[in-house]
Amino acid sequence: MRIGFFGGLTVSGEDGDIAVPGRGQQALLFRLALDPGTTIGYRALAEDLWGWDAPEDPRGALQSLVSRLRRALPAGALEAAPGGYRLNVTRDDVDVTRFADLVAAADSADPSAAGALASDALALWHGEPWTPSTGAFDWVTRDLLEDRARAERIVRSAPRAGAASSGALPAAVTPLVGRTPELRLIQEQLGASRLVTVLGPGGAGKTTLALETARALGDAIFAELAPASRGEVWTALEGVVGRSVRLSDASAGSRSPRERVHDALAGRSVLLVLDNCEHVSDEAAAVVTDLLRGAPGTRVLATSREPLGVPGEAFVEVGPLPSADGAELFAQRVRAASGSVPAEADAAVVDSIVRRLDGLPLALELAAAKTRTLTLREVDQGLDDRFALLSAGPRAAQARHQTLRALIDWSWDTLGTGERRALMTAAVFPDGFAADDVAVIAARVGVDPGAYDALVDRSLLTRRDGRFRMLETVREYGRERLRVSGEQAEVSHAAADALADLALAHDARLRGPGLREGLAWFDANDENLSAAIRFCVGADERETGVRLARARLWPWVLRDRFAELQQSVTAFTADDNVLDSEARVVLHAVRLMMSSLGVLTDPTGESDLSGFAQRTSTLLAAAADHPSDLTAALSVLLRAGRRAMAEHTPGRPWTPRDVRIDEDDLAGVPLWARAVGHTARAGGASNAGDIDLLGVESERALLAFREAGDPWGEGFASQLRSEWLMLEGRLEEALEVVDRSGAALEGLASTSDSLQQHARGAMLLVRLGRVEEAQARMRDIDAAARSEGSERARASARLTAAGIAIAVGDGAAALRELDRLGDIFPADVRNEVAAWAASERARALLLLGRPDDARDAIRAAVDPAVRSADHPIMSDVALALAGWLATTGRSAEAAHALAVSAGLRGRVDDADPFRRWVIERTDAAPEDLPPDAASAFTKLARLLE
Repeated sequence: MRIGFFGGLTVSGEDGDIAVPGRGQQALLFRLALDPGTTIGYRALAEDLWGWDAPEDPRGALQSLVSRLRRALPAGALEAAPGGYRLNVTRDDVDVTRFADLVAAADSADPSAAGALASDALALWHGEPWTPSTGAFDWVTRDLLEDRARAERIVRSAPRAGAASSGALPAAVTPLVGRTPELRLIQEQLGASRLVTVLGPGGAGKTTLALETARALGDAIFAELAPASRGEVWTALEGVVGRSVRLSDASAGSRSPRERVHDALAGRSVLLVLDNCEHVSDEAAAVVTDLLRGAPGTRVLATSREPLGVPGEAFVEVGPLPSADGAELFAQRVRAASGSVPAEADAAVVDSIVRRLDGLPLALELAAAKTRTLTLREVDQGLDDRFALLSAGPRAAQARHQTLRALIDWSWDTLGTGERRALMTAAVFPDGFAADDVAVIAARVGVDPGAYDALVDRSLLTRRDGRFRMLETVREYGRERLRVSGEQAEVSHAAADALADLALAHDARLRGPGLREGLAWFDANDENLSAAIRFCVGADERETGVRLARARLWPWVLRDRFAELQQSVTAFTADDNVLDSEARVVLHAVRLMMSSLGVLTDPTGESDLSGFAQRTSTLLAAAADHPSDLTAALSVLLRAGRRAMAEHTPGRPWTPRDVRIDEDDLAGVPLWARAVGHTARAGGASNAGDIDLLGVESERALLAFREAGDPWGEGFASQLRSEWLMLEGRLEEALEVVDRSGAALEGLASTSDSLQQHARGAMLLVRLGRVEEAQARMRDIDAAARSEGSERARASARLTAAGIAIAVGDGAAALRELDRLGDIFPADVRNEVAAWAASERARALLLLGRPDDARDAIRAAVDPAVRSADHPIMSDVALALAGWLATTGRSAEAAHALAVSAGLRGRVDDADPFRRWVIERTDAAPEDLPPDAASAFTKLARLLE
């Protein structure tokens, strides 16, 4: 078995790749692989995996992780040993340990062998090292980076066979930072090709790499072509080769520069470095072709922002420095400028500067020079206008390297009119754009699609993984050129129109088998779309804004981004009653539904219901004229809302659950919209405690979404189906369904929604008695919530952990989890969540034998539960109340509370661990379920007074 961490986690065996699922298992494998073949003790493993946040039973949690990891690995790979566990692989089988061993060997080797060992080590570093998101493993990355720096120093200082200086190469002024992979690739390419061109944007360090290569390889001649104009390349070469080979005065006067260069190179084995070829690329290409044909001992290493286009040309692309190397270079230059390196407390500011300057060495050097007079934070803030800040560089540098603007001006001056417009239009797209989208974008902005490929050749755009991207510095330059030209509004509008066309086309895929591909497009263009909407709001481009907001509506729903949805819907429907397109109908319907929530919860009943009803009728008529899957689904909801308004009794508080979808509402409705309707009916049945209807409608919804091929819809319908199966006592089936739906939703729904699926699975595992598996799943939930970082995800994880602790009878652990909620909950927490959290607190307190404190928690839960009108939530509170009554010796009233809880839920949930705990403390006979459980709950709550 071989294990790799450079560039990502990879595990392979004799039969191919091995998948290691779960963050906990991956972290355990990582820790064991750091000391392969060595037994690591239980305590050391627990400390590294969990640190101060260890589970209550670290030994048991570790055993569970080992058990699951063992199933994923080949037989015998992971074994228990006295006092701990051991991974049966050698240090050569793990790339990071082999890397460390090679560097250590190079450190102690004879100078003649050290360079080869260090090069072998660096060859393993094909990407940033992967480390788990759980545990404390920062030290591993630090150690690896230190070893990498040592290896690079060894490679640079190692003697090379046949190396000799011609005296024509400039000496290095400062040490090279990083770039070992690029140097190695240049050497490999020169071994296979006689012409190698180092490509990259201005300021990336192409010249430095070329000179470093030339110094190491032996007889070399360096020709700087930046000062040369068209027609002067042979003359420039004559000047440099003439310094190394003396020709007779007679031949010198009678021969052309070309002939003198050929005479100088004849019979020699030499590397000719041609630096900065881009502004004379055609002529340089002709000269190189001539030399390669007439001087067989000559190899050429060119640097350019674009290919020369010579047959047999090999390339090495030089991009931004990796973040660690960029930070190291910046720190060295800051020390040179100010006398001290950045402090550890400034690491975040340094990272920001490196990121904003794209890791370009020259830009970092210009920024570091500013620290003579500015603080690091002032430099970072000054990058908001980077061209003004970095407007003065070293006086000894060439003009194009003295300022950031001059660096890109050098490339701009070589562009044709069409290429310049292409660069300016590309600057409008913060996320870049897909190659597949170029035709639509180019047509809208008035550019030849081939101009974008030309910009790639000139190192002003990159094309990776089918997507055109632009360095942030180049992008800011393009935006500045747009402002100066007066074309910014025109181009921004054209780009927004193109994005609207593309987004609407991809939206059509979001409610069927193409969901994942369609959603991936929206994710890749998220900032592009946001910038386009901001432009439309600011420029009052309502038509384009409506189309953009309509296209993003469903991705916003899927990603749980309702604040953005509400802002855009409001912005593009305000003071606009026109319903002449599907997009306008959808946005107006969504706005009406959002605003109607305020009407439905108005306790006075004094809102203008007739106005809402009229607006609903107008929208229904418009939806019929503009049919789509969304207008059909919205029409189902609007009809139900209109009926609820007609049936409303003035003075009675409303809730959204008063909106009821009838069977007739779904007659003749298209498949996907019908699936949505069945899901809504199933959700309403769950909230109302109508379990029979929940069973029927969840099955209908699931089948309809499967027929439509919509994995998101199938996932959410499966949640409701698993709830019904659980209440029916079919726990294994419920777990299977919820796990399948979790897999279906992976990468589609928000992290919070996905975690809810995993949480439901954990609770089902507890009910099945598989507590260790539930706790292991809980640790994965917790790690994912912390990684995602949202309040909702973290609160959900804490509540799930508390629920599991209560289920196993650990009130103290549950209370600790609930106490942590105080720092997470937003001020405007929903009634359902507030009631649920208070109910869970009451149960934990009852388990700890604190009935008085539990009563206070139940009191806090009652009002939000009633306001929510959510029967499952009210059922939870009633069950907590039953527990309080049982522990205070009021068995008959506890039995009544149990019946009320079951009536609200619609079923007696015999598998609920806390219900069993209450029954064990209740002597009274069970009661029948009350016919009006909601009213019974209100009366029951009076027992707390």
